[in-house]
Amino acid sequence: MPSHSSHLLQPLDVGCFAPLKKAYGNQVGDLIRNHINHITKLEFLPAFKAAFVAAITKDNICGSFRGAGIIPYDPEAVLSKLEIRLRTPTLSIEDNDPWESKTPGNPAELASQTELIKDKITRHQNSSPTPINNAVDQFLKGAHRMAYQLTLLKSENAALRKANEAASQRRKRQKKRIQKRGTLTIEEGSEMIAQNDVDQQI
Repeated sequence: MPSHSSHLLQPLDVGCFAPLKKAYGNQVGDLIRNHINHITKLEFLPAFKAAFVAAITKDNICGSFRGAGIIPYDPEAVLSKLEIRLRTPTLSIEDNDPWESKTPGNPAELASQTELIKDKITRHQNSSPTPINNAVDQFLKGAHRMAYQLTLLKSENAALRKANEAASQRRKRQKKRIQKRGTLTIEEGSEMIAQNDVDQQI
């Protein structure tokens, strides 16, 4: 294999590693948005598994072999990319998976669904409005889903804050009691140890 050609001739380099890197970046981005800034094995393994499942698909693998000119055998697919063309480099964002009309599950997908609907409306000329109506229905369904998730998260967040405040107040009371040299029974000491375990879990 010629030097510096693995990105053209090796199927994994052609079509699998880039989507895997992008999917893993999205997973890490989600963790960071949830204030998890240090990635340990406990966070890495689930994030990598989700990225792997999303990126290493049958379609991507088949596209990789096709892009490398292996199956079907097509050397021209690679040779045409080896031509040297002088050009000014431009920044571009390539999306290997163009958005298809479906129920969006996050703000980025809502934006993609919105662009799809706008494009369908722009191209609509005396044709059936059914595809546009379906796309709008999916958009609405996705918006409702995210609104419900937000409501549930707010409720869960409020419950966690309340539990955290209660645990904090218990800790303050316990510290004051020990600092004032009060007496503790065995039962009270056991309860404090059990409560400490609960506080750590919270």
